[in-house]
Amino acid sequence: MKKIIILMVGLILYTCQEPYANLTTNDERSEIIKTLFQKVGEENIDYLKEIFSDSMQFIDPHGNKLDKIGFIAGVENLYDLFDKISVENMDGDALGSEVETATYNNDIVWTNIWNTFSATGKYTGQNVAFPFHISYQWKEDKIVKEVQFFDTSVIEKEMNAKDAANNTSPKVVANIEMVVNPGYSVDDVKAFLEKLNKFIRTNEPNTYDYSYFISEDNKRITLIEKFRTSEDFIFHVDKFENGPNIETFMKMFTFKSFVIAGNTSKALRERIKSYPVDYRRNIGGWIY
Repeated sequence: MKKIIILMVGLILYTCQEPYANLTTNDERSEIIKTLFQKVGEENIDYLKEIFSDSMQFIDPHGNKLDKIGFIAGVENLYDLFDKISVENMDGDALGSEVETATYNNDIVWTNIWNTFSATGKYTGQNVAFPFHISYQWKEDKIVKEVQFFDTSVIEKEMNAKDAANNTSPKVVANIEMVVNPGYSVDDVKAFLEKLNKFIRTNEPNTYDYSYFISEDNKRITLIEKFRTSEDFIFHVDKFENGPNIETFMKMFTFKSFVIAGNTSKALRERIKSYPVDYRRNIGGWIY
C-alpha cells in the first residue's frame, strides 16, 4: 500500500512539472511570420493570400470579426494609407521585438509576435510608429485565425486624412449657438447638462463628441456635436425628441444659430427640416 501511495505521489509531481506548451523561436512557423512581415513591407499581397486559410477568422483590436476577403481588403487599405512599412528585427534573444510559437499539449498551435510598426503616412506625410502584438493560430501549414492587439489611433488618423483629401468623410458636425433664457442660473445649466450628458453617453455610442461651452457672462452657450454618420445624427434627434430632456432643454435655451457641417444625407436633411439649419460643405481640413 505504501508503495502505491509513493508511486501515485511521484506521478502527480511529474504531471505537475510537465509543461503544458512548448515554446520555440526558430521553428518553421515563427520563420513564416517573419517572412510575412517582410512581404507586408514589400506590399506583396500574394504571400498573405497563400499562407492564410480561406476559412480564416480575423479579429481586430476593437473585436470586429472579418473573413479572409475582409482581411485582405484591410491589408490593401493599409498599403493605401502608408509607405515604407517596416518592423524591427527579431533575433530570438528576448531583448526586444520577438516572435515565438507555442505548441500546446492538445495540439493547438499559436504563433505570437510583439514588435513596432513603422511607416510614413501617405496623406498626413508624418512618420509614425506604434507597438503591436498579434497572435496567429495554425491548422497544419495555414493560419486559421489572427487576433490583433494595439492602439489603432495612428491608423484612424491616417484614414481621417484620406477622407479629408478625397472629401469622403461620413462624419457630421453640428455647431449650435444658444442663449440661456431668463430665470436660469449657471448652476441650473450645469445640473441639467450633467443629466443630459449621462443620457447621451448611455444611449448614443456613436455621438462621439458632445461639448457645451459657456460665455464669461454665463448667458451664451456653444454646443458642438459630432456624429460618425448622418444616420447617427438622425438617431440622436430621435432620442432627443422622444426622450426625457427636450422640454427642459427648450425652456432653458433659445437657438441663435444652427450650423451643420459635412456630407449630410438627404434623409438627415429631411428629418431635421423643422430646425433653422445652415448647412456647410467641406472645403478643407478634416474631422476627428
